[in-house]
Amino acid sequence: MTHLLVVILSDLESMPALLEAWQDIGVPGVTITESAGGYRTTTWLSRVGLGALDHLFEAQEVHTRTLLTAIEDEELLARAVAEAERVVGDFEQPDTGLLLVLPVIQAKGLHKAQPELPQEAPPPAVQPDWMVRRDTPVEKLADILSLEPIIVRPDTPLDEVVQAMMACPNVHEACVVAEDGRLVGLLDLQSLADDLFFRILPEEFLSELTDLEDVMQFADKSRIRTAADAMQEAVWVKRGETVKEAFKRLHEHRLSGLPVVDERYRIVGYINLLELLTVCLKGECFLKGEKAADTEVTL
Repeated sequence: MTHLLVVILSDLESMPALLEAWQDIGVPGVTITESAGGYRTTTWLSRVGLGALDHLFEAQEVHTRTLLTAIEDEELLARAVAEAERVVGDFEQPDTGLLLVLPVIQAKGLHKAQPELPQEAPPPAVQPDWMVRRDTPVEKLADILSLEPIIVRPDTPLDEVVQAMMACPNVHEACVVAEDGRLVGLLDLQSLADDLFFRILPEEFLSELTDLEDVMQFADKSRIRTAADAMQEAVWVKRGETVKEAFKRLHEHRLSGLPVVDERYRIVGYINLLELLTVCLKGECFLKGEKAADTEVTL
C-alpha cells in the first residue's frame, strides 16, 4: 500500500540534512511547498494587523516548509520516519514541526525511467589484502568480537551509568536510547569521568575559574545529573556499512568504540577499537566463515 509521508518543518535549517538523509536511504522524489503555521500566523497578525496579510510569506517568523513524498515500501517508510526523528528530534517538542503518515488510495507517476549514467572506473587497489578487510561489513566483526553494548535511558543517573560500564570493562561508551529503542546520544568514558570528577572535587574546578565563560561552564556542569545531561551527539555505524567507514567515524569523533545500529537506529551490536585493530591485523576478518584474503601484513 502507498503512504503519503508529510513533514512540516518549523526549523528550516534542518531541511537540507533531512533531504540528504532521505536521499541516502532511497526515498523517492520529495515535493517541497512553502507554508505558514496557523498559530504563528495568528500571533503575527495580532501584532502587525490584518493589513499585512498580503505579505504573510515575507515574514520569516511564520515560515515553515512542508515536505511530501509517496512511499510504497513499508520498511522504507519506517526508515524515512526514523531519519526524520533523528534529524529533527522529537516532534512532540515545541518548534520542531509535524509528521503525518496518510494512506493513499491511488498513485500514478511514482516510477520514472532514469537515464543511464556512465560508469566510472574503480579506484586503484591499495594493498589487495587490506581491500577485503576494508570492505568487510561491520556486522561480521560484531559477530567475531561479541561485545555487548551498554544501553541506558536518558534519565539514568550518572552513578548507575558508571556501574553499567564497570560491568563491561571493554566497552567505553554508553548508548543512550529513547523509549522506542532509538539511539539518541553517546556517553564516553572520558566525558563521564570528567563529570564525576567535578562532583567529587568541585574545588579543583573553582580554582580554575578566570572569566565569565568559565563561570558559565561551571554552572552547566553543576546541573549534570543524568545521562541526558552529559551525553554527546549520537555517533554510530549502520549494519551493512564497512570496516573502512567504522574506522573513519572512530577517528573523526575520537571514540574508542561505536554502536552498530539497524535502519531504525536501534542498537544491534558494538565494536571496540582495540579489538577491531586486533582482528584486522591478525587477518581474522571473515566473510561467510572464511578468511577474507591473504592475511600477511607488511609494516
